[in-house]
Amino acid sequence: MDDDKIICGCKNVKVKDIKNAIANGAKSFEDVQEKTEVGTCCGHCVESNRVLVDELLGK
Repeated sequence: MDDDKIICGCKNVKVKDIKNAIANGAKSFEDVQEKTEVGTCCGHCVESNRVLVDELLGK
C-alpha cells in the first residue's frame, strides 16, 4: 500500500501517518486514533482502518 494514500479524507490521514503512530508507540486502533484523529469525524473509514492497524500491528 502506498504510504501517501489518504485513508481518512475528513482528517487527511495517510498510511504513513498510521505507520508513524505505531512506530511511536501506538498499540491499538484507539491509540492510533488518538495520535492521528483517523476516523474521528464522519466515522466512514473506521472499520477499514481498524483492519489496517491490526494488520500493521501483526494481530
